[in-house]
Amino acid sequence: MCRELTKTHEEVRRGELADLAKWAADGVRGEITIVVSGAAPAAPVPLGEDAVRALVTAEVEGGLSTKDAVAAVARRTGIPRKAVYAAAHR
Repeated sequence: MCRELTKTHEEVRRGELADLAKWAADGVRGEITIVVSGAAPAAPVPLGEDAVRALVTAEVEGGLSTKDAVAAVARRTGIPRKAVYAAAHR
């Protein structure tokens, strides 16, 4: 939680949200900014060619073009688009 950013009395407090809420409940004056860290990226799960092909097929059956299906699977799995395309066409 940051208070009075870019000002003389700038203050930064780090902690759990519950602890910061208790601190703020005492009456904090000034402009407050809450900075929340994002979730750590999940480790990619290695997929075999058959699994990648099945994902692309499911997207195509759902109404996407092959190009869009390959892009969607690549984005979702983290596998390079060229590798997804190659697996889908083998």
